[in-house]
Formats: sequence, structure tokens, C-alpha cells
Amino acid sequence: VAAIVFEGLGLILTAARILFRLRIGRFWWEDAWAVITLLCGLLWIISQWIYLYGSTSIIASWITSLAFTCIVTAVRMSILLSITRVVQRTPFLRKVTYACAAFFAACWIILMVEKVWWCASSSKDWQRVVASNSKPFCQIQNMTSVFQFSTDAASVTILVVLPLRMLWKVKLPRRQRRMILSIFATSVVIAIGALFHTLGQVLDNNDVMVAGLHVEIALALIVCNLLVVVTCAYRFLRDNTLGTEDTSEDTSVIDDDFTRPARLPRSTVPNLTTIELPTGQDTSSYRT
Repeated sequence: VAAIVFEGLGLILTAARILFRLRIGRFWWEDAWAVITLLCGLLWIISQWIYLYGSTSIIASWITSLAFTCIVTAVRMSILLSITRVVQRTPFLRKVTYACAAFFAACWIILMVEKVWWCASSSKDWQRVVASNSKPFCQIQNMTSVFQFSTDAASVTILVVLPLRMLWKVKLPRRQRRMILSIFATSVVIAIGALFHTLGQVLDNNDVMVAGLHVEIALALIVCNLLVVVTCAYRFLRDNTLGTEDTSEDTSVIDDDFTRPARLPRSTVPNLTTIELPTGQDTSSYRT
């Protein structure tokens, strides 16, 4: 129950993050992946309750297994795109981002195919395998566990090393460096959850593995939204601090976001054209 509470908190933060980005008109690709995370997270929690307290445990076990892979991949994509939002987009960075995104997508497809193929085998022996909670549970094969561990290690390494590489011998504004360090800290926390989950797979202990699943999901849902949530809190505190001060000044310099608004407001000032007339020319013909 405690794990589901933290997972619910992560979903609330995800929903708040999406609404905030929509309200300020800066909904970007990283937020689209956050929407996927939110939908898969809802499926995860619902399937968990059905699996533990319902009668359709087999269907819930399917949804739980597949939703977990989707959540982890969507969170990684969101963090990866957060890095490209904060750092100036150069051709090299764009290529690196595309390569990492393609790697994450390929790992996601392979894992989904392996899980579906293994759990949908003709024998369906797993439907008679009872976990510690007296429910059927599809235990993936060792080869899939090794592949999942390898992809987790590679993905976490990418998300940890990439922000550090961007800070290495690169002069960036202090605000920008802080945001990149925040992304680095986020990746480290997610790595801890992934290692806890992997420990259960290595020890072949269902209790530790299930606990690791919940820890990894809860940490991923919470920390992947902290960067945007903190930005929202900063904007709120800044607006309250300014109070009645003149807000007509351009705030783009002190803006804490690095995306342009999706729709720029139209200017209400009419376009005027100035015509210079020759000196001494009669202007009576121009009167209307």
C-alpha cells in the first residue's frame, strides 16, 4: 500500500507538470512522453489493485508486466529530451539525442516482444506458477533478465554521463548548470531504483523483485517531474515576491525555462508606414 501511495504521488506530480506546461504554452516533446508515463502509470496502479484483490489476475499480470516497461522507457525519453531543452541545441547534440532515443526505443521494442512471446507461449505454464501472494505470475526467462539488466545499465549510464559531459569544460550560465546538475541527480536516483529491481532478478527472489519494481516505478514517476515542478514553484514564488512591481520589463533574461512559447501573442500595435515628402511640396493633394 505504501508503494502505491508513492506511485500515486508520482502520478499527481506528472499531471501537475503537464497542466503547468500547457498553461504557460510551453508543452514540448518531453511533456508528451510525460503524458505517456501518466497513462501507463494509471494502468499500472489499476492492474496492481486488480492483481492483488480481483479475480482476473492473469490479465492484470499481463498489464503490469508490459506497463512497467512502458513507464521506464517513457521516463527515460522525457529525461533525455529535458537535457536537449536545457542545453543549446547543436548539430552534434541533436545527433547524440537521436541516437540515444533510437537506442531506448529499440530496447523497449525488444523487451516488449520478448515478454509477449514468452508469456504467450502455447504451454502457458506460468498461469499455474504461484507467486508469494498466491497469484499467477509470469516469470521472464533468464536470457530476458540479462538483456533487461544490460539495457538498464546502458540507459542509466547514458542519462548519468550525458549531463556530466555537457558540463565538462563548457562555460554555461549558473542557472543552466544548476538545471543540468538537477537532471544528473534525477538520473542517479532512477539508477538506484533500477539496481534494487535488478537485485531481485539476480537473487531470483520474487519478493525482492516485486518490491524493486514498486521502488523503481515510484522513484521514476516522482523524480522525472521534479525539474518542472521546481520551475513552477520558482515562478510562483517569484511572482509573489515581485508583487506590485512593474512587470512590463522583458523577463526573458531571468526566465528559468529554455523553451520558446508554443504560440507567441500577436502584437496589438498597428503597423504604420512613414512616407517622406519632398521639401516644399504641396500636401493638399494628400488630404482626404
